[in-house]
Amino acid sequence: MNGEQFQKILNQLTDHEKRLNLLERSSDVQVVSANLRKEKQITLREIVRGRKFKNGQEQIAAIVGYHEKKLGSLIHKDNIKMEWINAKMTNKYDSNFLKRVKDELIRVHPDGTCDLTQTGEDFFEKFLKNEPIKPTSQ
Repeated sequence: MNGEQFQKILNQLTDHEKRLNLLERSSDVQVVSANLRKEKQITLREIVRGRKFKNGQEQIAAIVGYHEKKLGSLIHKDNIKMEWINAKMTNKYDSNFLKRVKDELIRVHPDGTCDLTQTGEDFFEKFLKNEPIKPTSQ
């Protein structure tokens, strides 16, 4: 075996060692991420199942609150109807609900994303605890 062949073998071994280290590091990340995924997120459908709402505005506030508080991301106003359908909310969605709830329980930002107002946060917190909620309109 000459020096050239010996160097080629050493280069291959170095390459193999780098690849093994990379695989070992990535498998550790996969194990950690697999453990993190074991905690299941409660769905909106599970939260609203069997709950009574006074009106559609409260249902929209529940959708916005779920996205803001449980998922940690704001929902776009155009996606609220689809969330309503996916959660199998009672009653039929009406775009007037969004107009009525705006600036009372939720805010709609110029980019179309929605978040809860302070009153909306209070509503959502009580809703999750299943506490009695004051009527939104008196």
